[in-house]
Amino acid sequence: MSYQNGNSNGGGYQPIESSMSSGDSNGRGPNWKKWAIGAVAVVVLSLIGVSMAKPGHSAAQSSAAASEMAANGKMKLFDELHRYVLEDYDAKPTFASFLPGVAGLYGKPVWSFYVNRGQGVASFGSKTKDFPMLEFNAANKAYQLTPFIGFRTFVKTLRGKRSADYEPFAPGASRNLESADQEAEAEKPKRIMYVGSNEFEVREINADLGLTTSAKYIVLPEESFGALVRRVNFTNTGADSLT
Repeated sequence: MSYQNGNSNGGGYQPIESSMSSGDSNGRGPNWKKWAIGAVAVVVLSLIGVSMAKPGHSAAQSSAAASEMAANGKMKLFDELHRYVLEDYDAKPTFASFLPGVAGLYGKPVWSFYVNRGQGVASFGSKTKDFPMLEFNAANKAYQLTPFIGFRTFVKTLRGKRSADYEPFAPGASRNLESADQEAEAEKPKRIMYVGSNEFEVREINADLGLTTSAKYIVLPEESFGALVRRVNFTNTGADSLT
């Protein structure tokens, strides 16, 4: 029930009967049927929407942590660790950079040259490029060679009765962002690069296999020898066990 000013002379307020107050105190007025019908209609439409919206590969492969997604549905430029985020990094224009050769007060630094192709690291070594632990190539060659002669990972998966031989970050599965058929491109694995102040990480989300692969690189600090640390993690994103 609401009130309004009755008249300018009396200055009092008069009650206004609303549709909600037309029934009894238990809410069993003539409008309860409308509310009940409306609620049933909403539930039915919701069930229809759920049954029709089957999760596709493109939606699953594009999924990432909620904290990494912006309001427009794209990934944020920086993640919660303040690392720069490059979505579909191997489909973007080429670039190259170095990890900082910092290993702490008593550590032995190494240099690490990486590109946005393959699993990232093109070369690393000590002192100068004349002392590489992995053959050094100029950037124009590193863009082409890193997916093939850089770090690579080969996986044999078994889920139920389905087995697969799989190479994460393989160049043949890269997306083409200029393709006219973006729905077909969305079926391919999703790849993301994270660049921090003293690290970088590449991640591939393969919804078809239900497997997410990440490779992270840092320079080993505070040790009497120089080393580049590479850590690979596999995450099962499927509904059942994966071996």
